[in-house]
Amino acid sequence: MRNYSIELPGAIESLRIAAPFTEAVLNELPAMTDRDRLRHDLALVSSEALTNALNHGKNAGSPVRLTYSLDSGGIMITVTDRGSGFDPDSVSQPDFDKRPEGGYGIYIMKTIMDDVRYEKGLDGNNLILTKKWAVN
Repeated sequence: MRNYSIELPGAIESLRIAAPFTEAVLNELPAMTDRDRLRHDLALVSSEALTNALNHGKNAGSPVRLTYSLDSGGIMITVTDRGSGFDPDSVSQPDFDKRPEGGYGIYIMKTIMDDVRYEKGLDGNNLILTKKWAVN
């Protein structure tokens, strides 16, 4: 398993730092059908998870860590913050009829990823997103 990790300042501007890091990691995905689509989806999920941690972490200014664990069978994305925490299962599905401007992040993560879970750890709150695949 290959691990890639970056610690980012606790500010929304960190998304500009995370994007090229994420792109470099996702370039390491193995050859497979729909690889480009998967890279796009994983970049979107990463951005949504990081944005949520930066905006809702409730500990403004504290660093946020973004970690990718990648092997031939899948990827695990972990976003760690030092906020008060939350339960992703308590977030309701967005009301698509009303088309709110925000509130789609957890829905997008749960739709794209195979597993979305939250753990409170010694180093903070961990949002752990897992996607499995079969290599051609």
